[in-house]
Amino acid sequence: MPLKLGLIGQKLSKNEQHKKEEQVLERVGLSYLKLDKPIFELSGGEAQRVALAKLILKDPPFILADEPTASIDPMTSQLIMEILLSLRAPNRLIVIATHNPVVWELADEVITMDSLQDLDL
Repeated sequence: MPLKLGLIGQKLSKNEQHKKEEQVLERVGLSYLKLDKPIFELSGGEAQRVALAKLILKDPPFILADEPTASIDPMTSQLIMEILLSLRAPNRLIVIATHNPVVWELADEVITMDSLQDLDL
């Protein structure tokens, strides 16, 4: 599982990297996965949570999440949204593209395609 991609540029020992990887897998509800499991053996929900784990490790100032709750069960969907919302920070912008009205309710601001048509761009 290529979690190490999230650690690129961070000067950590192998032991520290392993510890951070285990912590982030626990945070996204995947503590049962082995770090060497091939990505193609993961379910859709597991793969989405691995992507989220890499994102957490990278700690970027901008997050673009395209349909983060699509094609997964409601419980995993809720977990993913809780984690994404926990990443809110004054120095970070999170943009979520979704058709899910439940996600709209959690947003600080909602921009629809209809509202964009009203702008004179």
